[in-house]
Amino acid sequence: MSSRNLVDLAQALADPLRLTILERLMDGPTAVSELVLLTRQAQSKVSNHLAVLRGRGLVNATRVGRQRLYEISDPSVAHMLEALIGIAGRNPTRLEMSPSLARARTCYDHLAGRLGVAIFDSLAAGRAIKKPAERYRGPVKLGSAGPRVFRDLGIDLDEVRKERRHFATACGDWSERRPHLGGALGAALWARTLEQGWVVQKPGTRIVVVTERGRGHFHRHLGVRPDRSPSPVRH
Repeated sequence: MSSRNLVDLAQALADPLRLTILERLMDGPTAVSELVLLTRQAQSKVSNHLAVLRGRGLVNATRVGRQRLYEISDPSVAHMLEALIGIAGRNPTRLEMSPSLARARTCYDHLAGRLGVAIFDSLAAGRAIKKPAERYRGPVKLGSAGPRVFRDLGIDLDEVRKERRHFATACGDWSERRPHLGGALGAALWARTLEQGWVVQKPGTRIVVVTERGRGHFHRHLGVRPDRSPSPVRH
């Protein structure tokens, strides 16, 4: 990437509203109308900022029926945002969302909402992970029980470490204002729960629904009862 391109990228990220839009898109494809509602800005203003982000290659747009959906253009963009927000140590943005989204949803490629936060808290309480120094953001390290807990979940930590991104991060949750697990480890955990049928994702949405099978396994392996207070994972 040339110096000019780097400057253009930095300028695209320098606007608070554009950063808010990008954070929102970490949750998945979103229509302009939803971004207008969430940011409380005029549609023309939101559209202009989206045009800038699209021009810098940070977002893509797809027409679905009468509306255009915007999404993060590439996984590297999401990883860059995770890193920048982590370095800044900024608290998560407070945005309104539906009860279903607040309960359980995806945040780009990992679990978020009350379920994601409960998993993070339980993993930390059970010494599977160590909480970061920052309250909402920052690198997360494995705890003493981590290798066993993730092995029992069927997650190969050596494979996770090969990913070209942060191994694990505390990702600030918008609805809960507490962290959920992001990074490569968070993505591996989400993929595993989906693969095992513990959760299903509603088509075309970010909403995650825990299955009957998943309820027992979340409690057994992660000490979490969906929609209830978590109990620590056993160690």
